[in-house]
Amino acid sequence: MDSLFQQRIRLLSKPMSPRPTGCAPLLPELSGIRAVIFDVYGTCFVSGSGDIGVSAADPKTGALVESLKEQGVEMPEDWAGPALAEFYALIEARHRDLKAQGTEYPEIRILDIWEQWRRETGMQVDVAQLAIDVECRINPVWPMPGLIHTLEQLQARELTLGIVSNAQVFTPCLFPALAGHTLSELGVSPGHCVWSWRLQEAKPSRRLYEILLASLADMAPNECLYVGNDMRNDIAPAAGAGMRTALFAGDDRSLRLREGDPLVGEIRPDVVLTSLTQLPGILIEA
Repeated sequence: MDSLFQQRIRLLSKPMSPRPTGCAPLLPELSGIRAVIFDVYGTCFVSGSGDIGVSAADPKTGALVESLKEQGVEMPEDWAGPALAEFYALIEARHRDLKAQGTEYPEIRILDIWEQWRRETGMQVDVAQLAIDVECRINPVWPMPGLIHTLEQLQARELTLGIVSNAQVFTPCLFPALAGHTLSELGVSPGHCVWSWRLQEAKPSRRLYEILLASLADMAPNECLYVGNDMRNDIAPAAGAGMRTALFAGDDRSLRLREGDPLVGEIRPDVVLTSLTQLPGILIEA
């Protein structure tokens, strides 16, 4: 399945550049950092929608029509709206189920939702291809400038690297498909990656960060730096778990300051990056 995802991502992606945010960088030297943990969408990758997932507010029915056409299924435009409405209804129903089970911030497994939609609509399609094709068309991505160089520098300094991301099963495939390296090749161990789709729980839940820290049992939380573009989903819960934080303010599409959000409150990041390449320079030996 990974080979399919990588093939479709490469086929349906094209270069994008980040848009300036106007934010000033804040680059204090940080000592004692032993692990650097990243968000993916809007941080490692320019994200056309600023985050993963289709949006019910802007369904972009053309993405569904074109993705079905790739598999020889013709759907009139006026059918696509109701078809997507059913898809969103399935997501909402799954969210309700998970909330009833006690999950405050539920996450769906997108392949399960598309398979349920396929069965209910009677569509004869490859669900994995449909899922990645729709995602690529609605949320195009491209590696953030300096991503590989930054990760290689951190790896060379023998820092532990990891990911905590709202993501789907195809998200790790972005790295080999568009950046030419697997996460393992970049020094990111699978054991230090926390993906929301696996847990069926999403950021801003602090539990994702606590699971990550549990995988780094030989480190104190303040020896870990989390890098993300969203004050509510990234900075606030990471800080709440005791980690030091770097707000990535490198792309206006995805920067989420969340001013006035009660989940953010008075929390401020330790660092503000306007380019990933600024990161290695602020990390100094203890």
